[in-house]
Amino acid sequence: MNVLLLTSTQVRACFGAWIFLILSHVSGAAAAIEPALRIACVGDSITAGARVEAELESYPAQLSQQLGEGYEVRNFGLGGATLLRSGTPHVWSELSKVDAFLPDGVIVALGTNDTVDGGRGNWSRIGSFEADARALIRHLLDLPSSPWVLMVGPTAMVLETPELSAERLANLRERLPRLEQLRGVLRRVCDQMDDPRLHFEDLGPVLRRKPHLLTSGDGVHPNAEGYRAMAAQVAFWVRDLSADQWRPIRSDQWHGYERVHVALGTQKAWVVRPLVPAPGRPWIWRARFPFFHAEMDHEILGHGFHIAYVDVANLYGNEQAMASGDELYEWLTRRHKLNPRPVMEGVSRGGLFVYQWAGLHPQKVAAIYADTPVCDPRSWPGGLGSGRGSKGDWQRLLGAYGVADAHTWDSAFPVFRHAPSLASERIPMLSVISENDVIVPPSENTLLLRKKVQSFGHDIELIRVKEGTSASGGHHFTHPRPDRVVRFFLEHGNPQRR
Repeated sequence: MNVLLLTSTQVRACFGAWIFLILSHVSGAAAAIEPALRIACVGDSITAGARVEAELESYPAQLSQQLGEGYEVRNFGLGGATLLRSGTPHVWSELSKVDAFLPDGVIVALGTNDTVDGGRGNWSRIGSFEADARALIRHLLDLPSSPWVLMVGPTAMVLETPELSAERLANLRERLPRLEQLRGVLRRVCDQMDDPRLHFEDLGPVLRRKPHLLTSGDGVHPNAEGYRAMAAQVAFWVRDLSADQWRPIRSDQWHGYERVHVALGTQKAWVVRPLVPAPGRPWIWRARFPFFHAEMDHEILGHGFHIAYVDVANLYGNEQAMASGDELYEWLTRRHKLNPRPVMEGVSRGGLFVYQWAGLHPQKVAAIYADTPVCDPRSWPGGLGSGRGSKGDWQRLLGAYGVADAHTWDSAFPVFRHAPSLASERIPMLSVISENDVIVPPSENTLLLRKKVQSFGHDIELIRVKEGTSASGGHHFTHPRPDRVVRFFLEHGNPQRR
């Protein structure tokens, strides 16, 4: 076999270029994980962006900027539109365009023009407003794309707005109580329809008693800063409503729960979804061999935890594995709003991943559970200690790290160097070990890491197994205390509940 030997300078140069390419990919890959969620903004001139440069400063345009990658926001605002079918113009004339967009979510902001009487006569026909609101909502909920519908209470009329003419002020004073009445009607309609995809939120407080956010002399239409404030509030709601909208490349079942499959660049990943997410949206992050000793995961799903996994096989916790881990973390915590501090769970060589990632990001980890974990690759797969090692894995590991000569490898590489940060953050840690394990000897891995952690005033809880199976070199065994692991997850795995 021909072996290419590189100088340390050459290795660093190649490695740096390789990492640059990875990070460049990661920085723009989030949107490729799932197709963009299509968000339709339906409404009147306040949605269309009246009184400002609509293309750049309307609330839908600013909403798109604030949501960022992963969302496609389309503006269906129509100046002067009413919710009433009898109004001219009315929102119903725009629905065919909304339908063709096949939205994943629809934001409806209407009611302001329905308060107008006089020549338009909308208020004189307001008796049909509630029925028309129900029909509009029903139409949107029944679209083939099954969107959620966010009915928002209309923005406030602000009588304190500077430069209002006497005529304009009188008009707003007449319409203001009407607008508040319609706000209550919309809230009641949403409550009574009682559909899990229908939600009511009120935009009134965003502008109320804040004349600096309104167009001078107008009192109804926001200025650019007011549209920005609207967009910030709506973005908060949209992210929350979109958290459970998964658009996988495929899905299947795992022990009665839906499992969604996605692609993180070249790496495959999946997430098992609980039937009802627990408050705080906690999750378990499995690393390697996700179906081994998984009985704790089966049970914790029933407590509302998600289970996530990214395939980093044959990377042994290297920079590429860390980059894939970062991408999974950002996608789950930002797009799907899972808890910013997951429980890391690593089996065997998965220890290299979980301890590496936790050591690099100790403030982003709730707890660590490890099952016979590898902590020092010189022990496994290197076989440089008392264990058997694995020649094939050792060569693959050296290749994954770009190391030509193992003897020049920095002895600080093993996860032991992360002991100070793991201890300083007081990360709860639990590990199960087999005392006759000759594949991943505890004395060279978990027990040595424990001593390092203890030297910094922290500890690792242990579950000890006297003997693993002889066929596995003591490495495999029936898990003796899955109940203890579940309690560990429940106690430490959801920081919001502490």
